[in-house]
Amino acid sequence: MTIPLCQSTFPWTKFRSKKCGVKAHFLYDIDAQFPSFYTMTTASKHDSTMMYSISFKPNAYYIFDGAYDSFMELYRIHLMGSFYVVRAK
Repeated sequence: MTIPLCQSTFPWTKFRSKKCGVKAHFLYDIDAQFPSFYTMTTASKHDSTMMYSISFKPNAYYIFDGAYDSFMELYRIHLMGSFYVVRAK
């Protein structure tokens, strides 16, 4: 999810000549009903790079946006016995 921000107030979030924003990445634990992983990055950082920061658990379900296309990480989730859904680009 990209959150647009004012460029004059948040100059560190610039990712295009006239646009700026941040992305929120989170992993929601349904059992605990609380996010188990949360981070924010600049909008210029690609979504799939955040997959390496998440510690995946066996027998879990993961839902990703279309930008999460790191097939090596998706295969790692498969090998753990977990399931995932990725939205098409």
